[in-house]
Amino acid sequence: MIEVWGARVAVRYADGRLVTTPLRADNEIALDVGVAELARIALATTEDGQMALLLFFRSADFVVGGEATQRHPVPVFLETGLREQAQVLVRAVERDLVGLRRVFPPRPSLVPPRPLLGPNGPRRPDVGAAAARMRHAGNCAREIDTLHAAARPDEYVLELAQAGHEGAPGLLVITTLRLLFVSAWAMYEFPVSVLTGASVRSGAENMVTLRISGAGTDLDFHDWTATDFERMAEAIRLACEIEHVDGSIAPSLPSSADLFGEWQLLVERRKLGMVADEPFRRQAVGIMLTMPG
Repeated sequence: MIEVWGARVAVRYADGRLVTTPLRADNEIALDVGVAELARIALATTEDGQMALLLFFRSADFVVGGEATQRHPVPVFLETGLREQAQVLVRAVERDLVGLRRVFPPRPSLVPPRPLLGPNGPRRPDVGAAAARMRHAGNCAREIDTLHAAARPDEYVLELAQAGHEGAPGLLVITTLRLLFVSAWAMYEFPVSVLTGASVRSGAENMVTLRISGAGTDLDFHDWTATDFERMAEAIRLACEIEHVDGSIAPSLPSSADLFGEWQLLVERRKLGMVADEPFRRQAVGIMLTMPG
């Protein structure tokens, strides 16, 4: 638990809840707020030298003191000598906000399977399943055998496709960790972390190109039909999403488009006489303070 005690108000933060307790009858109202209700928290100094803990709520309809905040931050005034304590509290709330806003989209089970012993040595079930989805797996039988031994125990093989690259035929592979090109002479690999996307393009003479982007360059692979390449492109997008998106931070504030829509509605309501001057100014300031950047 983190506590900040001043002459006028006590602020406690524990178990994901921020609680304020006025220490005098004429002070600001008491709050008991779950951190999940907050968009952000900040410290500010007012024009008259007071220090304020500013609470920005996720919803404009969140009610404090019987009124909706309308995106306006709710201030909790503290003595200036408590800045160091208040900064510790703010950092603790920000850490919890980061944890709450991590994105973990649902995924299919991509646990790397254990190899099974076969007549030609250990066989990976995920490699076998991906090969079964290929149009002409027999054209890449040797490369598929190589992949059964080369796939790492910490990666899941998503898709395979026969492909040509710079005149050499081979097997294109996407796993949860690597992009591989297995040919009769060598095996090349690129980590998924450097990839940024993939697209399928039709060319002349029925040639189809799978263009994979990453590390500031484009890699082109060719085949005669788009079926396997379309599956491969989708698997590359999934691998990139897992690598780059899972565990990232979701936006904690509304988008600029959302806020602009709120602003337009507020202006229209003001023109129709539905909002008085003071509420209009308050809501307008709240929207501007919430605007990203």
